[in-house]
Amino acid sequence: MRHLELLVFGNLAIALSACGSGPQSRDQEPEFHPPRSILEAYDVNRDGTITRAEMEQGLRADFAKADARHTGCLDADEVRAVNEQRWATDQSTASPLVDFKGKGCIDFDGFAATARSLFEQMDRNGDGKIEPKELHPPPGARRERDDD
Repeated sequence: MRHLELLVFGNLAIALSACGSGPQSRDQEPEFHPPRSILEAYDVNRDGTITRAEMEQGLRADFAKADARHTGCLDADEVRAVNEQRWATDQSTASPLVDFKGKGCIDFDGFAATARSLFEQMDRNGDGKIEPKELHPPPGARRERDDD
Protein backbone atom coordinates (compact mmCIF):
# COMPACT_ATOMS: atom_id res chain seq x y z
CA MET A 1 0.00 0.00 0.00
CA ARG A 2 2.89 2.39 0.71
CA HIS A 3 3.86 2.18 -2.96
CA LEU A 4 0.35 3.27 -3.99
CA GLU A 5 0.49 6.27 -1.63
CA LEU A 6 3.86 7.37 -3.02
CA LEU A 7 2.57 6.92 -6.56
CA VAL A 8 -0.53 9.02 -5.81
CA PHE A 9 1.48 11.85 -4.26
CA GLY A 10 4.07 11.77 -7.02
CA ASN A 11 1.47 11.98 -9.76
CA LEU A 12 -0.43 14.69 -7.90
CA ALA A 13 2.74 16.78 -7.66
CA ILE A 14 3.43 16.33 -11.37
CA ALA A 15 -0.15 17.24 -12.29
CA LEU A 16 -0.12 20.35 -10.12
CA SER A 17 3.22 21.52 -11.44
CA ALA A 18 1.93 21.18 -15.00
CA CYS A 19 -1.01 23.51 -14.30
CA GLY A 20 1.17 26.59 -14.49
CA SER A 21 3.54 25.47 -17.21
CA GLY A 22 3.62 26.56 -20.79
CA PRO A 23 4.70 29.61 -22.75
CA GLN A 24 3.68 32.91 -21.21
CA SER A 25 4.56 36.51 -21.61
CA ARG A 26 5.88 38.40 -18.62
CA ASP A 27 2.54 40.22 -18.18
CA GLN A 28 0.37 37.11 -18.53
CA GLU A 29 -0.75 35.14 -15.50
CA PRO A 30 -0.68 31.35 -15.81
CA GLU A 31 -4.05 29.85 -16.66
CA PHE A 32 -5.65 27.79 -13.93
CA HIS A 33 -7.17 24.53 -15.13
CA PRO A 34 -9.05 23.09 -12.15
CA PRO A 35 -10.00 19.43 -11.89
CA ARG A 36 -13.69 20.05 -12.62
CA SER A 37 -14.72 16.43 -12.23
CA ILE A 38 -14.29 16.72 -8.46
CA LEU A 39 -17.20 19.17 -8.38
CA GLU A 40 -19.19 17.90 -11.35
CA ALA A 41 -19.96 14.76 -9.37
CA TYR A 42 -22.06 16.91 -7.01
CA ASP A 43 -24.41 18.32 -9.68
CA VAL A 44 -27.24 16.19 -8.31
CA ASN A 45 -30.00 17.45 -10.61
CA ARG A 46 -27.66 17.52 -13.65
CA ASP A 47 -28.65 21.06 -14.61
CA GLY A 48 -25.04 22.11 -15.24
CA THR A 49 -24.94 24.32 -12.13
CA ILE A 50 -23.40 23.16 -8.86
CA THR A 51 -24.71 24.88 -5.76
CA ARG A 52 -22.89 24.96 -2.46
CA ALA A 53 -25.85 23.08 -0.94
CA GLU A 54 -25.60 20.31 -3.57
CA MET A 55 -21.88 19.99 -2.94
CA GLU A 56 -22.25 19.90 0.85
CA GLN A 57 -25.03 17.31 0.64
CA GLY A 58 -22.91 15.13 -1.66
CA LEU A 59 -19.82 15.51 0.53
CA ARG A 60 -21.78 14.47 3.62
CA ALA A 61 -23.16 11.40 1.82
CA ASP A 62 -19.68 10.46 0.57
CA PHE A 63 -18.21 10.90 4.06
CA ALA A 64 -20.95 8.79 5.65
CA LYS A 65 -20.28 6.04 3.13
CA ALA A 66 -16.53 6.17 3.80
CA ASP A 67 -17.00 6.23 7.59
CA ALA A 68 -17.74 2.51 7.78
CA ARG A 69 -17.13 2.41 11.53
CA HIS A 70 -19.41 5.44 12.12
CA THR A 71 -16.88 7.24 14.31
CA GLY A 72 -17.11 10.63 12.62
CA CYS A 73 -13.42 10.41 11.76
CA LEU A 74 -11.87 8.24 9.04
CA ASP A 75 -9.12 5.96 10.35
CA ALA A 76 -6.11 4.81 8.30
CA ASP A 77 -7.95 1.87 6.73
CA GLU A 78 -10.94 4.02 5.73
CA VAL A 79 -8.64 6.72 4.33
CA ARG A 80 -6.72 4.12 2.34
CA ALA A 81 -9.99 2.79 0.87
CA VAL A 82 -11.09 6.31 -0.15
CA ASN A 83 -7.71 7.10 -1.68
CA GLU A 84 -7.66 3.84 -3.64
CA GLN A 85 -11.19 4.50 -4.92
CA ARG A 86 -10.29 8.06 -5.94
CA TRP A 87 -7.18 6.82 -7.71
CA ALA A 88 -9.12 4.10 -9.54
CA THR A 89 -11.85 6.54 -10.58
CA ASP A 90 -9.63 9.20 -12.13
CA GLN A 91 -5.89 9.21 -11.69
CA SER A 92 -5.53 12.67 -13.21
CA THR A 93 -7.74 14.38 -10.63
CA ALA A 94 -7.17 12.12 -7.64
CA SER A 95 -6.93 14.29 -4.54
CA PRO A 96 -5.72 12.02 -1.77
CA LEU A 97 -6.85 12.43 1.80
CA VAL A 98 -3.97 13.25 4.11
CA ASP A 99 -4.04 13.58 7.89
CA PHE A 100 -2.45 17.05 7.92
CA LYS A 101 -3.67 17.71 11.46
CA GLY A 102 -1.89 14.59 12.75
CA LYS A 103 -4.99 13.43 14.65
CA GLY A 104 -4.69 9.84 13.45
CA CYS A 105 -7.90 10.23 11.46
CA ILE A 106 -9.61 12.60 9.05
CA ASP A 107 -12.78 14.38 10.10
CA PHE A 108 -15.48 15.72 7.79
CA ASP A 109 -13.83 19.12 7.37
CA GLY A 110 -10.57 17.47 6.29
CA PHE A 111 -12.51 15.20 3.95
CA ALA A 112 -14.35 18.16 2.39
CA ALA A 113 -11.41 20.59 2.22
CA THR A 114 -10.36 19.99 -1.39
CA ALA A 115 -13.85 20.26 -2.84
CA ARG A 116 -14.65 23.33 -0.74
CA SER A 117 -11.43 25.05 -1.76
CA LEU A 118 -12.01 24.26 -5.41
CA PHE A 119 -15.59 25.54 -5.15
CA GLU A 120 -14.35 28.85 -3.72
CA GLN A 121 -11.83 29.21 -6.56
CA MET A 122 -14.36 28.45 -9.28
CA ASP A 123 -17.27 30.50 -7.88
CA ARG A 124 -16.01 33.61 -9.63
CA ASN A 125 -18.85 35.91 -8.63
CA GLY A 126 -19.22 34.55 -5.09
CA ASP A 127 -22.93 33.74 -5.43
CA GLY A 128 -22.71 30.25 -3.92
CA LYS A 129 -23.08 28.39 -7.18
CA ILE A 130 -20.87 27.40 -10.07
CA GLU A 131 -22.64 27.94 -13.35
CA PRO A 132 -21.55 26.43 -16.67
CA LYS A 133 -19.68 29.62 -17.65
CA GLU A 134 -17.63 29.32 -14.44
CA LEU A 135 -17.19 25.57 -14.73
CA HIS A 136 -16.01 25.78 -18.34
CA PRO A 137 -14.63 29.30 -18.87
CA PRO A 138 -13.36 30.24 -22.31
CA PRO A 139 -9.58 30.12 -22.82
CA GLY A 140 -7.87 33.20 -21.45
CA ALA A 141 -10.75 34.10 -19.11
CA ARG A 142 -9.65 35.95 -16.00
CA ARG A 143 -9.72 33.86 -12.87
CA GLU A 144 -10.25 36.58 -10.26
CA ARG A 145 -13.54 36.84 -8.47
CA ASP A 146 -15.82 39.62 -9.68
CA ASP A 147 -15.63 41.38 -6.29
CA ASP A 148 -11.81 41.56 -6.21
